[in-house]
Amino acid sequence: MKTAKYITLSMLGLTMMGCNDSFLDRFPEDSLTEKSFFKSVSDLETYAYGLYNWGASTTDGVSDNVIYCEASSVFDKMNGQLTPEEVGQWGWGTLRSINFFLARAPQATGNEADINHFIGLGRLYRAKEYYGKVQSYSDVPWYSKDLQTTDTEELYKTQDPRALVVDSIMADLDFAVKNMKDGNSKTEIYKVVALAEQARIALNEGTFRKYHPELELNDYDRFLELAVQASETIMNNYDYEISNVPNGSMPPYRALFSSLDLSTNPEVILVMDNDKNLGRKYGISSIFNYNHSISRDLMEDYLYITEDGKAVPFHTVPGYETMTVTEVYKNRDPRMAETLMPIGWQREWDKMPAQQKMEFGGYPQVKFCLDTPQDMWEWGTAYCDLPILRYATILLINAEAKAELGILTQEDLDKTINKIRGRVGVELPPAKLDEWLNNPDPVQMARYSNIKSTQAGAVAEVRHERRIELACEGYRYNDLMRWGCAKLLEKVPEGAYIPGYGYMDTNGDGVKDVGFFPDSESANEAKKDLTEEDLKNVSTQIIDDKSPIMFSEGDHGHILRTSQVQANWEWIEPKYYYTPISVRDININPNLKQNKFWAE
Repeated sequence: MKTAKYITLSMLGLTMMGCNDSFLDRFPEDSLTEKSFFKSVSDLETYAYGLYNWGASTTDGVSDNVIYCEASSVFDKMNGQLTPEEVGQWGWGTLRSINFFLARAPQATGNEADINHFIGLGRLYRAKEYYGKVQSYSDVPWYSKDLQTTDTEELYKTQDPRALVVDSIMADLDFAVKNMKDGNSKTEIYKVVALAEQARIALNEGTFRKYHPELELNDYDRFLELAVQASETIMNNYDYEISNVPNGSMPPYRALFSSLDLSTNPEVILVMDNDKNLGRKYGISSIFNYNHSISRDLMEDYLYITEDGKAVPFHTVPGYETMTVTEVYKNRDPRMAETLMPIGWQREWDKMPAQQKMEFGGYPQVKFCLDTPQDMWEWGTAYCDLPILRYATILLINAEAKAELGILTQEDLDKTINKIRGRVGVELPPAKLDEWLNNPDPVQMARYSNIKSTQAGAVAEVRHERRIELACEGYRYNDLMRWGCAKLLEKVPEGAYIPGYGYMDTNGDGVKDVGFFPDSESANEAKKDLTEEDLKNVSTQIIDDKSPIMFSEGDHGHILRTSQVQANWEWIEPKYYYTPISVRDININPNLKQNKFWAE
């Protein structure tokens, strides 16, 4: 998989194209270089690889899945600090480069199917890039060609309506699906990726239209039906399957996020092919204990396994609200200990179990970090392969679209959700549709109270399964946006439960490691009762008006970030589901209209 060809083509394409408008300046219409380049299928391949724009996410950023401790545009929005005057300008360089390619690709000579494959690839790139703009702004100008300076009418036109732009995106995806070829590589883009993108965008658009009545677009079912069709095409015509094979000592789920080579993993459709020797790396140190931790809200969503083997909501367990960080892991969905730092977890080179930073909340993310050697823990030095697209995502799309349409069956559940659940073994029993429909979890139903489906309980539970399976892979914020549930972001995220002031063991090694006190005097008094080993290990946090954290109940409770409590966040609907147009862009093109949800 780690081929020189892939790297060479990608780098050559990036050298030629880049991601800015200057490419068009270097290759005007009458350029000899341009005329001599787009001649062969090989030329198209070289250029198309330079347009590659897929990547992997290793955190959920700002969402109800995490306690995020740094500045964010989402926080700026909820604090009222994001304005048309302050927001950044939109960029069109990547789309211009794609359109430049699509306008010239037909002039190449060679096998028609080969040429159409790369035209399909270009249209797939355009669909993905354009839909990102739709997600931000809703109405945007649609351009199907690269504009020249003489195209003043189109350069200065206003936005096209969302419905027109999305239909154009769907036409691009339809062409890509019909014309792109199949291939075995997990690092190159073939038809299966086009199908996956068609399914993803269709589900996103269908649910966004369904749960955003302000758009006045009620044709959401046709998109949900397309999501079913595209996902089932993958399910019925490709050999992908949920990976149930461990990698050495790593269980199957963990192996997806901590393996050096995913080239033969049966679940991975598209991979970020990192390589130590070639310098393709990312950062683990920025994931674990750096600027965020997992929220109590996500922690509590992992199911509890009873003694008789049933999976029940954690909130049904007596005393769950006051379980400490060393108690909450018992009898839980095994994926929890693959995502949140399990008690007693110790890196192979450490002498003691890892210590979580309680000031971040107490539940560090270890997904993407487990079982990685020491040389990956310096800044930006990790080189495990990262899944960009995996089969579990396709199964979740299928189940969600069918539940929204009200047509989900037990057979569908067995082909999708229960395939995913089956990965972790007998510990997690299969889901039953009758239970979902007749006895839905009240916590899930309250969280997603706006569901519109004859199978509302199934929709809520599929969303629950999606949250758990895809945690920390960058999906959650957009899921809340498309479901019309971003009001959940107003709630200040909570961390671990602290029963009261004093020194305690929080990582399960039997040695006290952190203490919380209202003042230094009481902390010093409590130190008198510590053992010599405790004294070598403990840190002390004074919880006063200068502390970065506080407790939900004053002198005890769940950890909260003081700055976030004081922020008084507000999510204004429907305004905040959209990004305003920068006044700088409107000054450049006076025909642009401010996003109607931001127009005062």
